[in-house]
Amino acid sequence: MTRREVAHGFVAAIVCSLVLLGCEDREKKKALDEAAQIKVSLSEAKAAFTAAKSQMADLKEELDAVKQARDNLLKQVEQLAQERDNAIALVRQAQEKIKGVTTQLNEQSQTTGALQNQINELKTLVANQQATIAEQQATIAEQHAAIEGLQKVIEQQQQVIDEQRRATEQP
Repeated sequence: MTRREVAHGFVAAIVCSLVLLGCEDREKKKALDEAAQIKVSLSEAKAAFTAAKSQMADLKEELDAVKQARDNLLKQVEQLAQERDNAIALVRQAQEKIKGVTTQLNEQSQTTGALQNQINELKTLVANQQATIAEQQATIAEQHAAIEGLQKVIEQQQQVIDEQRRATEQP
């Protein structure tokens, strides 16, 4: 039996008992007025409960959306970290190749011009890769900050949901 049914039964019992006891008209009117006020209060409480349930559902949907956004950002961070690791490996490979070219320059002085051009290209590649790494690291830092901000929002929303749940659970 719901609270509403219990309350209606209680109101009906009060009204019936007053009628059966033969109270004066003034007391009957007072009892009927009180019963009407109780019905209004019950309707208001039911509306507030419905609104709270709706708001809680909306907050849950918003929380789910924030969690999905966080998961997407985490995937992007992982992808950027993999790209950074690949770029670092390429830089190392380029650096090793520069060392090999330098050795060849010492051994083959007649091909100095051609090898110097190759070294310059590799240095440009290294600089570009280092710039790419720096950009990726900045992006990762921004995404970490965004994730931390989202986590704070999630915590705040969870607190609001918990408070609403406690408020709706109290009789």
